[in-house]
Amino acid sequence: MKKTRNSKNEVIKVEIPKYLAERFRKYVAEKYGFRKGALSKAIIDLMEKELDLQSSSSLNIDSIVGLGNLSDYKWEGEDLVEALRKRINVSN
Repeated sequence: MKKTRNSKNEVIKVEIPKYLAERFRKYVAEKYGFRKGALSKAIIDLMEKELDLQSSSSLNIDSIVGLGNLSDYKWEGEDLVEALRKRINVSN
C-alpha cells in the first residue's frame, strides 16, 4: 500500500470485474457528479457505511427509516406524534 502526499490518506489498489467498475462509475457520476475526487468520496462513503463508521450525529432519512424498519411497531397511518405517544405511554 502506497502512502500519498497527505499522510492521513493511503492508496489501496484492487482489481474488480469490468462490469462492476462500469456500473460503479455510472453510480458515482449520477450521485456525486464528475468533480475531482468523486470516485474517492463515493468509496469512502460506502466503506464508512459498511463498516458502520459514520458519526451518529449525521442522521439522514435512510438512517431514520432504517430505525423504523428495525422496530416491531406496525404503523397504520395514524398521526405520527400520537403513535409515538402510545408507543412510549406518554400522556398529553
